[in-house]
Amino acid sequence: MFLSTVGGRYWVELIDQPTADWESFRMDHAVSKYFAKHITDRRSVPKGDFAEARFFSLRDRNAEPVSTAMTQPRRIDIGVARGNRSPFPEFTEDFEILARHLKVSFNTRCYPYGR
Repeated sequence: MFLSTVGGRYWVELIDQPTADWESFRMDHAVSKYFAKHITDRRSVPKGDFAEARFFSLRDRNAEPVSTAMTQPRRIDIGVARGNRSPFPEFTEDFEILARHLKVSFNTRCYPYGR
């Protein structure tokens, strides 16, 4: 999915482990670990906590990742920028657009290291 947002940035859904690994490498964070957990939980019986998670990369005009989001069925659960920094307030509007598109709730408290 490519969803136009602010200043030429756009969201891309991460749909496989190699893409999640690339995102983690480029962004210097652990999204690939959570994506691997998602794959495991999706295949397990009963389903695990990450089974319904979805992962999105916010890219700039040059296709470079600038922030990553993990959603659960009703909310944006995690949002981080490069090096596990907070993506807020810089990318708040981008996250709001993603939340509206997915019809989920959003709060800047989704930054896990500021909780």
